[in-house]
Amino acid sequence: MGKRYSDSCYLKDAALGLAALCFFGCGDLMKTDPQESMRRAISNNSAAGVKELLDKGFPVNFQNSGGRTLLMSAVTKNSGEVIKVLLENKADLTLRDKKRQTALHLAALWSNPETVKLLLDNGAQANSKDYLSWSPLMWAAIRDRKVAAALIDGGAAVNFTDANRNTPMILAAGHGHDDIVQLLLDRGADPSMANKEGLNAQATAEHKGYTALAEFLKSKTARNP
Repeated sequence: MGKRYSDSCYLKDAALGLAALCFFGCGDLMKTDPQESMRRAISNNSAAGVKELLDKGFPVNFQNSGGRTLLMSAVTKNSGEVIKVLLENKADLTLRDKKRQTALHLAALWSNPETVKLLLDNGAQANSKDYLSWSPLMWAAIRDRKVAAALIDGGAAVNFTDANRNTPMILAAGHGHDDIVQLLLDRGADPSMANKEGLNAQATAEHKGYTALAEFLKSKTARNP
């Protein structure tokens, strides 16, 4: 009988087990999975629900099998109020998932400028590298000008280079984002910097078929020999 009771209360995720047993009780665990409750609360942008679970002992820095933290999940859903609750409860901004990405990397990929600013204002590192050795700005450079601007305002290096010596401008040019290229130029990025293949932003734009952008960058590069 004792063994059967123990099995029914066992949580597969060892990182959460002790906290859940202490604060939810075995009877409740058979009805409600704390991880699922937290997932739903974040998905529904329920700051009150997240706070209640944290108050009951759910670990604020819990990471799932992919290394994703609660903060990362909230960031990918732009759950602003939830993010604030997690930060108020000491969510760790330096934790990384299995792709070596931080919450700020994911914000650069999936979020809005307000979310990015919130993370930066709470101490997120603007120039950390992920599995591609990309900074958050490099992701924003291929996606969203306003997010890129928020990152630069928060200290992101405009001439950051990855392992292949690509810069945010080279990436933006390679995706035809003339508005982001202009932003980077306005913030002091060097258009003459070349990657390991010898391609600078102009050559990259030309190679990808963005001829108008390539011509524009040609004039800028000539001023920065």
